[in-house]
Amino acid sequence: MIKLLNLSFMTSIMYLAGLIAFWPIQLCRAAETTILISGMHLTHPIKIRAGHYRLKDSGNGILQVSGHDFTLDLKGVQISGPAAESGYGIQITDAINVTISHAKVNGCLWGIVLDHCRSVNLISCDTSHNRNHPAGFVIDESGSEPQDQWGGGILIRNSVKCTVKGCKSNSQWDGLAIVSSSLNQIRFNDLSYNNNWGVHLWDSSNNRVVNNHAIWCTTGSGKLYQALTGWQTYDAEAVCIEHSSRKNLIQGNDLRFGGDGIFIRANEGGIEPGTSFPPKNSSNGNLLIDNDCSFSPNNAIEADGVSDTIIKSNNCSLSNYGMWLGYSRGSQVIGNICVDDSTRAIEIENGRNGLLAHNVFGYDQAKGDDPLVLLRQNGRDKTPSGPYLIKKNVFYYYGAGSAMLLSDTAVRFEGNIIISDKLPGADTKVLVSDSASHLTQIGNRERGFTPQTTGKTTFLLTYSPIERMRGMFNNPAGAPPVIELNGIPLWIRSFSSGAVRFQTPSALWDTPIPDHSELRYFNGEGWIRSISAFLPVIQNTPGISKINPNPAHIGDPITILGSKLNLGTLLLEGIPVRIISRTSHSIQFSLPESIFLPMNFNLALERYGEPLCPPVSFHVEVPNRQSPHILSAAYSPTTLHAGQILSITLTVRNNLPVPAALMQNPPPGFLYQENQSLTDTPFHETPGTIHLRVTSDHPGTHDPGSWPWFFGFGQPFLAPGAEITVTGRIQLQTPGVHIFRVGLVASGYRFIDDSVFQKKITVLP
Repeated sequence: MIKLLNLSFMTSIMYLAGLIAFWPIQLCRAAETTILISGMHLTHPIKIRAGHYRLKDSGNGILQVSGHDFTLDLKGVQISGPAAESGYGIQITDAINVTISHAKVNGCLWGIVLDHCRSVNLISCDTSHNRNHPAGFVIDESGSEPQDQWGGGILIRNSVKCTVKGCKSNSQWDGLAIVSSSLNQIRFNDLSYNNNWGVHLWDSSNNRVVNNHAIWCTTGSGKLYQALTGWQTYDAEAVCIEHSSRKNLIQGNDLRFGGDGIFIRANEGGIEPGTSFPPKNSSNGNLLIDNDCSFSPNNAIEADGVSDTIIKSNNCSLSNYGMWLGYSRGSQVIGNICVDDSTRAIEIENGRNGLLAHNVFGYDQAKGDDPLVLLRQNGRDKTPSGPYLIKKNVFYYYGAGSAMLLSDTAVRFEGNIIISDKLPGADTKVLVSDSASHLTQIGNRERGFTPQTTGKTTFLLTYSPIERMRGMFNNPAGAPPVIELNGIPLWIRSFSSGAVRFQTPSALWDTPIPDHSELRYFNGEGWIRSISAFLPVIQNTPGISKINPNPAHIGDPITILGSKLNLGTLLLEGIPVRIISRTSHSIQFSLPESIFLPMNFNLALERYGEPLCPPVSFHVEVPNRQSPHILSAAYSPTTLHAGQILSITLTVRNNLPVPAALMQNPPPGFLYQENQSLTDTPFHETPGTIHLRVTSDHPGTHDPGSWPWFFGFGQPFLAPGAEITVTGRIQLQTPGVHIFRVGLVASGYRFIDDSVFQKKITVLP
């Protein structure tokens, strides 16, 4: 009995000792998890408790990191700033060999900032939805300043040998900016849907931007159709390189639908006062290799005023210009595809010592007299154009267009293949040059298209990163084959005589997902076609397969068919639509009552601010007779003295079958001083309405060509078929005979009536 009691006592003592030993361990483990507070400064690894932290930067970052040789894993931690007006989510300063992973930051001026760092790594972080600005917001585009005050996802400044890998930085002003930094690695990131730049390099050299995804980096972040039509993108680009940023490698990136795909610019004026060339702070020696820059409304690639740029194996198709290389020196353009660019494959003004070799320049449809390549001296200065070596390229085109047009330019044209829909000698215009040009031709071949042949009957596309097709791709000129899926040139990654490797993006362009696809390829001799392409994976992801009707008319209900359409919000130009009915496979909606003229729109599905599928183009047809129009304009008096008031009385009729939304202010009878404009009033342009504008050939102190004087209607709607008369007033001050004119504007879009009812108004001293 005693032994048993002693044993129990000893057991109890051991148990208590174990508890005592265990408690400090538990206390230490609890202490390892720390709640994040604003201004926390870390110089060593620590475990921050998972959670959503809504904090304000009181200075130097919500979370501040410095020190060296440690890793900080922020998985499960989300940092949200208050309003994205100021402050940094995470500021890393004077750090060496530090890794931060899985951080998620939004609602700040910048999500993560690296300043004076070396060998800092950002891995699998999400810095989306930080500072943004409205479409049309204009910044200084001279390039003389880094423009890092406007915000975005990640900012690397005064840092070397840092890495950003596997991160996401979407839907804000800039995705990632590199300022005064070198030897950094930007790899495998998603930098898409940004409103200004996907990647911006300023005073930064020897960086590597490789295998990133940066689509729809343009004004409106892909939500506005203006980003595709190109009437204004305010120099937004997927990649912008400027101000002495040299020898950077831009390789293997998906840069489709950028305002420009890649823009290397020298906008700071000439080295010599009063000149523009050679430019100050030129960004020379950059390498642009194997990128998909297609679908730019402006230039797939622009390298303006820079030297020794290597442009190799890029897809520069379906843009306004495939390449614009004004004032470029020593550019090497090798192995690129520039097909179906709406204005030209390549244009260069006043370029020097350029090489164009092994490229494919083509039009799939008639283009009139437009040349594929235009090389010219612009006549504005003495910088000569040429000489160029144009060697072993393939030019193919339809209609009366020419392969190349020269103006006061020296060219050696050697070993090229020119294929036209007209037989040689049948009034073709292969090379056109003026008397000031010097053209040397050696060993070129001109012929018609070979008959089209039939390839395989089916081809399975799996949307793997790289697809492979086997066949004969032995292009005599050594140029890449052109592979088109439903008429869209794909991104060729590599090719040989036995096989071609190409990319089929899972984010399909700007068209609905087709029920059936056709693949064809051009091998330098002719088209191989009739290959059915099967797209199995896309059916299991959210996407739009059909829009009916398209084009639509005012008053039509619109039906969308597709898959997983019950997810997210359907946006028309970034604005939720009025849903009539909705299932996982169809959505029916009605058009807004703010469409006044034929317009293209973007339809997109979004959830929590994230696009579920790329925007799809949708057209609404409004015949001119159905648009609202100005019926008359009367000016009184037509002769007056400086300081007197001119009255303009305008009558507008709504020809739409639905009420027209009107901008109400400035109200009828509003008086402008001549040097005032709408920005000097408390009123603003209201998108989705119509308003009246007035200007003259001398609009006071305003820029010639501007329209400073806006007038509203004083009521919110105008019924179908109804008319309204409005009078606006301007107190004139500038003597002379001036031509006044008026316009009716769809606010935020464009003129319906432009410069109509012109009248001479005499202003006496």
